[in-house]
Amino acid sequence: MLTFTGSSHAGAPAERRTAASAAKTAPGQAATAGELRDAPLGYRANGRAGSLVTGATAAPPFKKLWTRDSGRVVSAPVAVGGKVFAVVNADDGTEGGPRMMLVGIDAATGEDLWPSGQPAVRLEQNEPQAGVAYGGGLLYTQTARGTIAAWDPATGRQKWSLKLASATMQYPPVRYDGLVYLHDGRGTALALRADTGAKVWEAPLSEYAAAPTVVDASGVWIGFDSLGRHHLDLKTGAEPHSFHVPGVWGAYGHPVVLGAGAAWTRSDASGDVTVIAWDQKTGKAVRKLPADATPVFGPGRVYVAHLGKVRALDSSTYKAAGTCTSSVEAATVRLVAGGYVYVEDADGRLVVLDEKTGKVTWSYRRYPEPHPRSIILAEDDARGFVVPGIATSASRLFVLSADGTLIAFGKA
Repeated sequence: MLTFTGSSHAGAPAERRTAASAAKTAPGQAATAGELRDAPLGYRANGRAGSLVTGATAAPPFKKLWTRDSGRVVSAPVAVGGKVFAVVNADDGTEGGPRMMLVGIDAATGEDLWPSGQPAVRLEQNEPQAGVAYGGGLLYTQTARGTIAAWDPATGRQKWSLKLASATMQYPPVRYDGLVYLHDGRGTALALRADTGAKVWEAPLSEYAAAPTVVDASGVWIGFDSLGRHHLDLKTGAEPHSFHVPGVWGAYGHPVVLGAGAAWTRSDASGDVTVIAWDQKTGKAVRKLPADATPVFGPGRVYVAHLGKVRALDSSTYKAAGTCTSSVEAATVRLVAGGYVYVEDADGRLVVLDEKTGKVTWSYRRYPEPHPRSIILAEDDARGFVVPGIATSASRLFVLSADGTLIAFGKA
């Protein structure tokens, strides 16, 4: 059982404060302060690739409000205010392949958000993988082969679209301070105008990567397989720093996440299942911890999972403030929101813990318990066609079920 004591509450990230001061600008330029406080805007798709929602209004215990089957959900859901969005594969088995659709849903009722005759918006490039994120009044989608598009969440109408020449993409783009940042998975990073999609710059990367794009005031961060990462200038794409660690290897891009004053990357190389914290200016390794999942940050806390044991560490002293252990030796923290820690236990349950006391406040079985001999990976980001994630907004919680349907929960 987790037991947290002496929790310190850090201030909101810099991009949240900046957005609050620019809340009245045009769509695509800045998200409103309320939207940023109460929604994650997409799994690892906020600027820091984190999963912290400091002002979340959702709180357990929850009750099921509705279940929505508009096709198998293939993206992490995104909820903003009274709306929830997701990319689904709407093929009913008769079309000979995937049919990727962006759907908008009323968060209170589960009904279609957009007018009759336009319940969903078809995406180009119907490969079975796509993602969606929100920022500054617009939705942004990507397909695995590199079609980037912006959509009006009120109407479902497309604002702009850009097709990359070649791409292998897994995560949606990230909006930050009027620009949209992404990389194509094939060695090129790009910045686009958030309101028009016009290209601002593109920059070469040293190798292919599958990791999310991460952005803060210091620049754009992109991890790649050999446990290095690029650090690019926000306005030009120039590279003030490139960090590489010879001889350390692991697949799937080693996602960078920013927290506790450092840039963290995960290694899954044989015999080196760790996360490493790097000084953002010098590239020097300042901390190394055993972990088989990307760390998640909360106020004054770093949550690190290894072999099913989730540890809450004080972000100043790195002393353990509590632990939670999975019966199947695999678990991942997906969200820290409004004083609660949401743990995806690989035994099939979503478990919600009180951030201060560590007590289980609610749980829900999303999947059947796995066979005892099953091979289970704690971090699902890099396998299958679904980037996992949990959405929360306006006192509601949105999660995926085992069959790919979307479930909404509200206050019990």
